[in-house]
Amino acid sequence: MNLSEQISFLFSCNVSPSDTPQLDISVTQSEPLAIAVPMTFFYSIIFFFGVVFNGVSILTLLLDAHMRVSAIRFYLLSLVISDILQLLTIPVTLYRYYWESYPWRLGQVVCKVYFMVRQVYCATTSWVIMMFTTERYAAICHTMWSVSSLKKSRLPCLLLVWIVSLISAVPFALVYDQARACILDYTATKREDAFHVSTMCEMTEPDPAPIYKGALLLRAGFFFLVPLVSIFTLYMLILLYLKKNSRQRRNMGLTRPDPEGRRDVQCHQNGKLLLNEKRALKLMGAVVVAFFVCNFPDIASSLMQVYVVVWSDTVLTVYTVLKSYLSLPLWYINGALDPLLFCISSHTFRRACWRTLGRLRPQCFREYWSMASLRQRSSCEQASSTARQKIGGKSHTKETERRRTKREIESPTNKIKGTE
Repeated sequence: MNLSEQISFLFSCNVSPSDTPQLDISVTQSEPLAIAVPMTFFYSIIFFFGVVFNGVSILTLLLDAHMRVSAIRFYLLSLVISDILQLLTIPVTLYRYYWESYPWRLGQVVCKVYFMVRQVYCATTSWVIMMFTTERYAAICHTMWSVSSLKKSRLPCLLLVWIVSLISAVPFALVYDQARACILDYTATKREDAFHVSTMCEMTEPDPAPIYKGALLLRAGFFFLVPLVSIFTLYMLILLYLKKNSRQRRNMGLTRPDPEGRRDVQCHQNGKLLLNEKRALKLMGAVVVAFFVCNFPDIASSLMQVYVVVWSDTVLTVYTVLKSYLSLPLWYINGALDPLLFCISSHTFRRACWRTLGRLRPQCFREYWSMASLRQRSSCEQASSTARQKIGGKSHTKETERRRTKREIESPTNKIKGTE
């Protein structure tokens, strides 16, 4: 963090006036191994499983026949793409925050793109969820609206969301840059080792930083609070509408009461539409909760940067916890968990993923499982044929005994007739 907003440095990096560093920062070059190694392991797990899960989700949404006709396909696809973009910044996060904060070796482009991607992820995810909720509200509460018009407006609206998200990331590209800094390394034990002039990837806009503060307020207001309030309001309206019309649907024969009295069960083809809508709401409701819970620490710390003037020890501790220990991990956890939420909340998506994984199995595994299934089938057929033979043998034995008994009974009668 740029401490020029808090204290005046009482040291000099001993450079010529023409070569004065652009920033004055107090920071450690790298975290201790006791912190860096576990965090690297933690982020590596998130990166691996997040990329794999989201990759399978993309293939499922693009290739599976059932998902290609789903109304929420493009919304899920947009969420998954933004998640992957966010997860791809994990290596840069590990390098910048845990292994080498200075000198910055990744170049100016990586520095700018890193912060742009984080903004694009936040903006895209929040407004895609809001668009989906709006469409579900229109489809459920205003059934007379044209379904075809909703389908036609889906792709243009999603494209507009991505364009607005990219535009909102431009201010972060303007204020973040690779710059020379006069660094106070507070972990140094000697004065000559404490001061360095090096390059860092930091916010370079001078005070009062109107572009940076405006970008943070835009993220907190337009890309977090506005979607949060709108989505909450639409969900309440949908739930009230469903509750209000439940008795009417039962009277029309679309649903019937559950014998246990806990919920309504569809008993008509039209009731299936209502059940699908509820499943879609359940799916996106889980995504909404995960997104806003995981993004709250970053928004709170951003607002603290804008509005806090006096940084006491308590305020600085709260900011450090929100920014360093909650914000980044929760961001990446949210990106990795979205596909799992899709599978948990949607039976259709879960089955589609299994079908996709079946197509991705290597040929040797396919042959192995096919041979195993053939052996199992042949063993079952053999067992059934053996059982039929045993049953047939028992029937034949009983028939033979019956005929023998009949002959034994008839033979004395024939003898008596011959004697007469």
